Amino acid sequence: MIPKSCGILKYAEKHSLYFIYTGISKPVNLTGIYQFNAMGLLDDIQIDYYNSEEKRAIPKQQWMKEKMQDDYWERGTQSRKLKEQWFYLSLKTLMGRMGHNESDLHVLQWRYGCEVEQEGGEIKFSKGINEYGYDGEDILSFNIKESQWVASVKAALPTKKKWDNIPTLHQYTKDYLEKECVDWLNEFREYADKDLRNCDKCTVIIFVYLQMIDKQIHVFSTPPDVHIFARKSSDESKLKLTCMATGFYAKDVMMTIRKYCTSLPENEVESTGIRPNHDGTFQLRKSVEILEDEKAEYNCFVFHRTFKSIIIKLASKSLNAQTPAGQERTGETSDISVTDPPEKVIKNEKHSLYYIYTALSKPVNLPGIYEFTAMGLLDDIQIDYYNSEEQKKIPKQTWMKEKMHEDYWEKGTQSRKSKEQWFNVNVDILMKRMGHSESDLHVLQWRHGCEVEQQGSELVFSKGISEYGYDGENFLSFDDKESQWVAPVDAALKTKRKWDSVPILSQYTKGYLEKECVDWLKKFREYADEEFRHGSSPTVHVFAKRSSEDKSKLKLTCMATGFYPRDVTLGIRKSHKSLPEDETVSTGIRPNHDGTFQMKKSVEIQEDEEAEYDCFVSHRTLKEPIIITWGN
Repeated sequence: MIPKSCGILKYAEKHSLYFIYTGISKPVNLTGIYQFNAMGLLDDIQIDYYNSEEKRAIPKQQWMKEKMQDDYWERGTQSRKLKEQWFYLSLKTLMGRMGHNESDLHVLQWRYGCEVEQEGGEIKFSKGINEYGYDGEDILSFNIKESQWVASVKAALPTKKKWDNIPTLHQYTKDYLEKECVDWLNEFREYADKDLRNCDKCTVIIFVYLQMIDKQIHVFSTPPDVHIFARKSSDESKLKLTCMATGFYAKDVMMTIRKYCTSLPENEVESTGIRPNHDGTFQLRKSVEILEDEKAEYNCFVFHRTFKSIIIKLASKSLNAQTPAGQERTGETSDISVTDPPEKVIKNEKHSLYYIYTALSKPVNLPGIYEFTAMGLLDDIQIDYYNSEEQKKIPKQTWMKEKMHEDYWEKGTQSRKSKEQWFNVNVDILMKRMGHSESDLHVLQWRHGCEVEQQGSELVFSKGISEYGYDGENFLSFDDKESQWVAPVDAALKTKRKWDSVPILSQYTKGYLEKECVDWLKKFREYADEEFRHGSSPTVHVFAKRSSEDKSKLKLTCMATGFYPRDVTLGIRKSHKSLPEDETVSTGIRPNHDGTFQMKKSVEIQEDEEAEYDCFVSHRTLKEPIIITWGN
């Protein structure tokens, strides 16, 4: 019998404050990769930063800069300089204990901080973490309930014994995690919330700007739109059910296709992985093939931090969901028809190449925010970058650095310097036309590029875009089909008339979008695909240790590391059936320092059940999945 309802899950609102330190054993000479860095994260948003090159603690949020006095940053700088030295010494010690060669690259990481739960107006301590990792594996952690250090590897035993012999260190660590960290978390959240309440106009302007540059920061979280559809499978007796969530931020989302309210194993479901949209939000799609008469047994479950829960039944007429505000809503939807989904959902594979330029009317004195930036995006992945401070076009992908010769970067640098000057002049012109004051911040942006559809082995031009925006609003765009400029606002009419009167400009723009841009796109795709074809396979490790909360239980952990590209399937299975996502704890996919990725999942079980569990990992570089059983 099909259950009438799978229930609505309820979650207390959670907040976290973590500090993460990373040291590597030798320089790697890669842009943006430092031998030592440290950062603070409030609810996964970076609030401060330090690296071994700049050697100072700097704010990464405006409210941090305004609220924390100079002595806070001076003390933070001195503290992180001392930790930097300690990291270098500790790395050498660990490499010696491990018998590792100094010619190889090794990584030491430290993460500490706290999490709280907020129910109503009450905030309660939930979890404290103080843990060390070496080359992506856990080596030492603090058990806050037992007030003792736990060594996961033999090389960490001398440190555990040494630290366990210092009772004051235990007491300080426990007090910091449970009290001082929570106090800082509450203080930072108060400042951050006040900043959002009091700065609506400037927030919107900077939000528009940050979306277009090399940042993964959004001022507001946005909930997903969820779409469901079905179509005939290649096997006429089956249906392909698809669940799609799109338009959400932050990118952490949980989606499962469920039968009788039980999540299907990951190896039975086809997933696109989480992909970026053009507006800085994300999308995820999962599909499964089923027998046609079984569709009423399935539903799609999506959870995101912006709401408590959303369950959409694929084949019934009811939609049971909760709005971001938590107010229940119901609605009628028709049964899924056995036809192809809407045109906007099923499309040929598409690729794009865009260049985005952003200029501000004045400096904003925020770390990482420049008066002028430019970047290239291939399929939404940044491939090159330029800003008004470095004054140099630089590669952002290894294959760009290797494949494009020095004269390409020299010419690109000169081109972007010229565009920077052009932008500075035109921002001033636009402000005068609009009657805007020079004391306010204004933003001029330009996006141009092309999209293609892959039809078989051929890439066919689909769309060309050359458009300008001012303060986040459309200002002027090129109509590729009519070969003329379109002005949606009166202030752009003068420029439209001027540019339309120069036929060669329209011809050049059309020629670039339809041919030259497509040629570059094909070349870049070829180089990128070559790197994808030489992807890196995951190395898989499994661990089992006594649960810190219940001594009769074991905590099983499965870790895959060193894989590229980032799309991976990792599941913990019992009797060859994947556990539902809400029963496991996952780190999500995280970057390693060498450009590969890692992921870890854990579950607590009864000790005598260990032999029933295995770790299942699938990746495009593997001919067949890796399966490791804990009991063996």
